Amino acid sequence: MEWPWLSALYLAISPPAGPQNKIQYKPYAMNKIVTSLYALILIGTLSSAQAVAQGTANLGTLDLEECIAIAQNQSPVARSARYALIASKWQYRSFRADLRPSLTFSGDAPNYSRSFRQYFIDGETHYAYTTQSDASANLSINQNILMTGGTLSLSTGISRLGVFKGENTQLWQSTPLVVGFRQPLFQFNNLKWQNQLEPLRYTIAQKQYVEEMEQIAVTVTQRFFDVYLARINLENAEFNVARNDSIYQISLGRYNVGNIAENDLLQTELQLRNAEASLTRARIEHERSLNDFKILLGYPTDVELNLREPEELPDISVNISEAKALAISNNSEALTYRLNELQAERELERAKRSGSFSATIIGNYGLNQTSEEFSNLYSDPLERQFLTLGFDVPIFNWGKHRAQINSARNQQRQVANSIEFQRRQFDQRVQYIVSQFLQLKDQVLLAAQSDTIAQRRYEVAQNRYLIGKIDITNLFIAQNEKDMARQGYIRALRDFWSGWYQLRQLTLYDFQQDEPITYDLE
Repeated sequence: MEWPWLSALYLAISPPAGPQNKIQYKPYAMNKIVTSLYALILIGTLSSAQAVAQGTANLGTLDLEECIAIAQNQSPVARSARYALIASKWQYRSFRADLRPSLTFSGDAPNYSRSFRQYFIDGETHYAYTTQSDASANLSINQNILMTGGTLSLSTGISRLGVFKGENTQLWQSTPLVVGFRQPLFQFNNLKWQNQLEPLRYTIAQKQYVEEMEQIAVTVTQRFFDVYLARINLENAEFNVARNDSIYQISLGRYNVGNIAENDLLQTELQLRNAEASLTRARIEHERSLNDFKILLGYPTDVELNLREPEELPDISVNISEAKALAISNNSEALTYRLNELQAERELERAKRSGSFSATIIGNYGLNQTSEEFSNLYSDPLERQFLTLGFDVPIFNWGKHRAQINSARNQQRQVANSIEFQRRQFDQRVQYIVSQFLQLKDQVLLAAQSDTIAQRRYEVAQNRYLIGKIDITNLFIAQNEKDMARQGYIRALRDFWSGWYQLRQLTLYDFQQDEPITYDLE
């Protein structure tokens, strides 16, 4: 960066060259000059940095779609929604891992023991002081069986026992391969139910993420038009103050020449003071709503931001039956109904299985061998096999099992009836939102016509007042109607765009592009 003012300053404070220079510069004078030079450099640097910062803090003029995109990308609400979906994604992956083989390595080394040991010889009890250590290692592959709830395993292992007394002895044991299974009978199969619930939960989480993004669009739309309406009110207030001041000056002149009564003059002055008070309130409200909108977008309140009014209304045709079908198939609320039904069915099944006859079959078949020499450990292994059948038969429990079943069955009925009622409400809400949206565009067109008529009427009333054809009361009525018509038009726009994004959120479908709504998880 060049500093032309710095070169000029240097030439100004430097002494002339040559033998004509007779001035003697004192050290403290030079120190002051150098200090001043550093101060000027620092001020220039800070000014440049401030100018750059101010340039980056200006967001310019944004339209509604740009504001929605910014909020969906960087607002705290959007980040929270993404983290929730990521958590659901990892939870679903955790469940999927339960359906795949797992590899486990286990063991203990060393395990050292030094103590008295009890043994019997010819019916007499003897004690011997022994010192020993043992170690083992096992490697196993386990696979859950989805349909039956059982477990299949393959394992191999090795262990060593060392006894230290007199001559040290070691005993090795190996299991080159063992095939095992564990199969519950007549018991609750939680893994099978999880296979129905977890994919549905993840699908609901994905739908809820899209709905959250669309809810952000709804919120941004409402706040966008709140800010825009506050700006319109501010502009109207500034306009009214200027016009009412001119009307007051005209009325004052007419009063001085006796053309109007004092009551009319006081009315114009009161209207001016009210307009000035409205201007103050409009400034405060505009600043408040604009700062809230900046925070919603994820920006600090000191950035510069202007909003652009939406130019065109989308040409959208929505069929109520189609929208209802899309809402039922896409909306997370409809899927949550099915999730609640499955959970109630699962609890009823759990209650039925928990108190009835149950059994477990455990079986293993493999090879094993023992040897004092490690080199002979895998020579001529012997068969190792066992089969165990355990069972549990409830005899009497004071009707606990029956009570649990009846409780679960009635909870299932309660859930079913509640869901039936909620589904009817959901269908009614879909029909209402779609029907309302189809009328919102006509309301915007009517509001635009009313705004145009009110603006023209005010201009006519103002001209007629200036030539003395109407009184001041009719002029102020036309002014108030002009402001109300403008506000009504902005509110109609707000209702239309809010209804549009609410319809998208409800159906998760973009009727303008004729495709489902999706968002990439960044």
